[in-house]
Amino acid sequence: MKKTILTCLFLIFFSTSFADEMTINSLLKQGYKIKDDTIIKNAAGKINQKIITLINGKNYVVCTIKLNSLAGPSFQKCIKP
Repeated sequence: MKKTILTCLFLIFFSTSFADEMTINSLLKQGYKIKDDTIIKNAAGKINQKIITLINGKNYVVCTIKLNSLAGPSFQKCIKP
């Protein structure tokens, strides 16, 4: 009985956390369009970050992707200000 309750709570917690996660692909499917695409480089000329701004009417989202020359894109985070 305890295992069943803990399993249900675990699934509820993680299903809500994954539902809130925004990705660029999910935003494009929701009707957002890419407005701006900026690459930020460090002093050595290596690419560090890519910032993508998406817009849908008056709403906008800013997404950042950390880039590594050896491993490629490693992290993505989207924020609705």
